[in-house]
Amino acid sequence: MKHSGKVLKKYGNLKIIDCTKCKFIHIVPLPSKKEISKLYKKKYYTKIKPQYIKKYEQEIDYWNLIFDEKLDYLETKIKRKTKSILDIGSGSGFFLKRAKEKGWAIHGIEPNKTASNYSEKIGIPVINDFFQNVEIENMKKYDAINLFDVLEHVYNPTELLKKCHRLLKSRGIVVIEVPNDYNPLQKIVQKSLKKEEYWLTILTKSRNYNWASKIDHVNYFNFSSLKRLLAKLRFKVIYQQSSFPLELFLLMGDDYLKSEKIGKKIHQKRINLEMNLMIDENMRIKKEIYEKFAELGIGRTAIIFAQKT
Repeated sequence: MKHSGKVLKKYGNLKIIDCTKCKFIHIVPLPSKKEISKLYKKKYYTKIKPQYIKKYEQEIDYWNLIFDEKLDYLETKIKRKTKSILDIGSGSGFFLKRAKEKGWAIHGIEPNKTASNYSEKIGIPVINDFFQNVEIENMKKYDAINLFDVLEHVYNPTELLKKCHRLLKSRGIVVIEVPNDYNPLQKIVQKSLKKEEYWLTILTKSRNYNWASKIDHVNYFNFSSLKRLLAKLRFKVIYQQSSFPLELFLLMGDDYLKSEKIGKKIHQKRINLEMNLMIDENMRIKKEIYEKFAELGIGRTAIIFAQKT
């Protein structure tokens, strides 16, 4: 497929385009599957995010609340006594561990060896491979499939979602969370504070624009483009929510883009806020606030539950 569209940004030989074929924003030229494999199988947890697992361990009480919110919503829609979920890009296994504790039948697929080894260490064995390499003809179907921070990294999000559609039971649900990029608040920050597209995960100081060492995200979604893609692939959006809009900190003067120290401080503030809002009697208010963020198209991530039709 030839990819073309409005060029939003150039970095050396790389372009960020709003692709007329795909209907979402991505880089061109696209990285090869070999480049993607090299990065995610070997380097991701050692070079790109070496502290990832340690941070999850430190913040597990917070993350379990986040996981519970997703699983609790799924349980309102899936009425079977034993519910099954497949986690694609299952990372270090924390989400699946929580799902197992709540009675779900779990399966995971994770290409990175460091992450899959850790997952097995905590009692959550997973398939150590890329989802596109897994033969699904003989796999059982699932009530739900979780894609947390996956679609922005993959070579072909459309084909991945088609494969998910085939793996879901009738009226099964896919849960997707992606960075919410090119959103209205980001554009306000860009204009008011004279910031470049800071959400692009490209190391701009390097002169060598080789994909596998310089870029984390291949694709850039927001609520509009993700819902458009899902509709095309015969998924019906049944619920949407956002996460806290970090751009508010920038607009209030906490420039976490310039200082790692400020970044850590506002990260903890966000966790404190959300943990206080997720106390039982406060959860309704938290949900209404974050649903409104989604309705406005703002928030750091776009979270969508979509049902197979």
